[in-house]
Amino acid sequence: MRGLTISILSVLVLMGCELFTPRESEPPVGELDPYAWMPPTSPEIVLQNLSNAFPAYKQNYHLDVLANDESGGTFTFFPDQGVASSQPGVFDNWGYVEEENFITKLFQSLNQDGLQRLEWDVEQLSPIDDRYEIIADYSLTLSYEEDQVPLPGQIKGQATLTLIQNVDLLYEISVWQDIKSDSLPCWSDLKTQVQ
Repeated sequence: MRGLTISILSVLVLMGCELFTPRESEPPVGELDPYAWMPPTSPEIVLQNLSNAFPAYKQNYHLDVLANDESGGTFTFFPDQGVASSQPGVFDNWGYVEEENFITKLFQSLNQDGLQRLEWDVEQLSPIDDRYEIIADYSLTLSYEEDQVPLPGQIKGQATLTLIQNVDLLYEISVWQDIKSDSLPCWSDLKTQVQ
């Protein structure tokens, strides 16, 4: 009996050796990804997620703040009028599917190691009934792969965004109206050039 107990203890000791091996380290508490997705529980977070999409190289951050069939809404993009008149038919019924195709092609042309930055300067954030309207100037800096057809590296303009809450009470963009603000290309120009 004593021999059996020693044998069992020996086996348990040998199996238990893994208890003393080091485990994989975890990231330090308090260090978070500065470009991480945040549930858009406020209009400001919608803008932050749009901005984070570019340096994080996550096109879904852009798409996930747009109203769509799954969330119970619809998304519509209204281009700058000057750009729309020079590109007849391009923006007819621009909705979620067209935006998804555009942003997918845009991200495929970007240099993943390059500088991508979208900044917003909010001029007005107004609650209107069950919606929010944001009027904000934007500045987008992009870096492309070398083999890409030349696309603008800097775009600027003004966006008027209408935000609604979806069935999960998260904010999303239902209407995006674009306005060119100076001689630089705007979102509308970029959409016409990304093919």
